[in-house]
Amino acid sequence: MANENVSILLVDDNDITREVLRIVLRSEGYNVVGEATDGGAGLEMALKLRPHIILLDVVMPKVSGLEVLPKIKDMLPDTMVLLVTASKDSDTISEAVEAGIHGFILKPFNAQKILETVAGVVAKMKPDAS
Repeated sequence: MANENVSILLVDDNDITREVLRIVLRSEGYNVVGEATDGGAGLEMALKLRPHIILLDVVMPKVSGLEVLPKIKDMLPDTMVLLVTASKDSDTISEAVEAGIHGFILKPFNAQKILETVAGVVAKMKPDAS
């Protein structure tokens, strides 16, 4: 699937993190279709936009990434979700894996790590997911 056909939703409460992710992803032609600052707003946008991939922060106000992750996976089972986190806590990682996460982008990150992780998920997507 060509990068421009891959829709991505960014869900992170940090403006700078979202901006970096958006710039890096768009530099490789990915289609960043929306941004949200908490899990609840992210879920609403995900249901409306139906992105191929969601980059989901763990620690956010109102609704955390781990709280909304099972709802996303239940309502949008074909959407790939990457957790964006600084946490290396084994409980957080275990909970995310059990909820169906497709990968992690660990903070602090760089452009290469973001692009490699997203490309790895794109390679696993169903060909008819466009």
